[in-house]
Amino acid sequence: MKTGLIIEGIECEKCSDTIEKKIISKSTVEKVFNSLHKKIVFVHRQKSSSQLDFLTSLADTPYLLGRVIESIDCHCCKEIRYNFQLG
Repeated sequence: MKTGLIIEGIECEKCSDTIEKKIISKSTVEKVFNSLHKKIVFVHRQKSSSQLDFLTSLADTPYLLGRVIESIDCHCCKEIRYNFQLG
């Protein structure tokens, strides 16, 4: 299993695209797989970064998700959950 982050409950394309752009800008993120039809975003760690660096760079995930939803004024993406996969 790869180290990564799963974000679930994204209902709209606007939130999905904004979250993807903000997370891909992190230096420890290799790629972001956006699966809007499944309401999931997968974030994969760069192989050259350590698990600790990856987790540290994404420590602001709850704040980031809240900011995105508030800035877009989204009413459909209220039940977003996230889960770090460690492997």
